[in-house]
Amino acid sequence: MSQRQSGIGGMTHLFANCEDILMLTLLRILTTLSGLGLLLVGIIWWLQPATAAEILGASLLDGTGRSTQIGDSGAFFIGAGGLLALGAIRNHAALVISGGLLVGLVIPGRVLSATTHGGAWTPDEITGECIVLIVASFTASAIRRRNTQSVLR
Repeated sequence: MSQRQSGIGGMTHLFANCEDILMLTLLRILTTLSGLGLLLVGIIWWLQPATAAEILGASLLDGTGRSTQIGDSGAFFIGAGGLLALGAIRNHAALVISGGLLVGLVIPGRVLSATTHGGAWTPDEITGECIVLIVASFTASAIRRRNTQSVLR
């Protein structure tokens, strides 16, 4: 008999469920806050691009490069942030992991930039992106597990 199934009158199982719900709630809050932060950066890219570039330690390009930089960067941050926040709020694992993977895909781009294209090495940013990816993975897994348990009951 597993620890969750043992105990008098299933009390251990009840407390385990409470712990699972608390962990899921905390993960969903962290994921939502991460998503909202990314959304805010995206909106800043579109409304105050010089400020967004400064926040990220970048400089604005000129001409077509600037249009691409503002449009693509804003879309990325709004898209990834929206997927993370909406997925966490709605308990939708696929949205959460999609947003997390978008952020995670920045990591190999940064490494390639630094190692082969003369870009700066940015370990702090890579660490932040790893954290978002890991939290999104844990959140999506917890949502999936909880949704499966709800269906089976």
